[in-house]
Amino acid sequence: MENFDGYYVGVGQAEPMDGNLFLQRQLARRRALDQLIQSIQVTVESSMELMESQQGSAGGDTSAIRTATRRLRVASDLTVNEVTNAGIYQDPVTCILWVRLKVRRDLADNLVALKQATILHQLSVDETEATPAQKLRWINEALVRLSDVDFSALPKDAGNKQHLTELFENRKVELEANGGRKTVWFLAAPSEIRKPLTSTFRSLADTYGATYIGTPCIAVHDCLSQAREYAGKHLVWIKADGNTSSGALGMHQGTLRLGIARFDVETGSLLSTHSEEGQVFAFDEGSIDWAGLAEQLLAKEGMDTLLE
Repeated sequence: MENFDGYYVGVGQAEPMDGNLFLQRQLARRRALDQLIQSIQVTVESSMELMESQQGSAGGDTSAIRTATRRLRVASDLTVNEVTNAGIYQDPVTCILWVRLKVRRDLADNLVALKQATILHQLSVDETEATPAQKLRWINEALVRLSDVDFSALPKDAGNKQHLTELFENRKVELEANGGRKTVWFLAAPSEIRKPLTSTFRSLADTYGATYIGTPCIAVHDCLSQAREYAGKHLVWIKADGNTSSGALGMHQGTLRLGIARFDVETGSLLSTHSEEGQVFAFDEGSIDWAGLAEQLLAKEGMDTLLE
């Protein structure tokens, strides 16, 4: 009896098809291949679940692992191209046909690991909405998976390990360079103040070499958590509030209060704070230049140093 240690095996069967043995054999083979693919997929998902559990317990991101598993499930049949026949049998009474297929376990496992690595690398390129920290985790995991691949067990057209390693390393360098902005800005302000200030703060963040995050952030622990996702070293949390009142000669006065708190992202500790208040006048309330006033306040001594 043939020994199938070291192989993935799939068995498929097909009922008689009006005496068409060719179609019956094709159907049985396709079902055997489906079972073979499924047995490999079970192993893939088990390894991915282990990776997800390990990253989850360490507080890491698991979304990439789930995405990679889904993508690999779709592509598994494309990776197994070294399938060989391992037997065929037709029952002489019922005429049911069985086909057995096999593929070397080392070949399939290494093809899967290579596919995982390439998918994770591609995630770091395709997922434009992902944060720099997420992309770095994906490319680092891709490098780990690639290092596990034994290319001597793979077909010659599987690729070159050195070339792929260089490709992944270059992507990592690129991500690290793009994530070089180590200061992350958040603005907490009422909507009527936040709206006119947003474009100004985004432009100023570029001037200071910082990353401005457009999503509202009210609680400091939420801001710190998001700053970590952007690989930030420092968090600049800007709180703005303002009000209007009627002045002399029918003028409208706008009063803006800005407070800046600078945090160490890794430890969450408060490094320094400063606040300023100023006024601006306009003939009607709708034309109050909140953005211009904010720029003036941020340029004051004690404020500008917190933004760097």
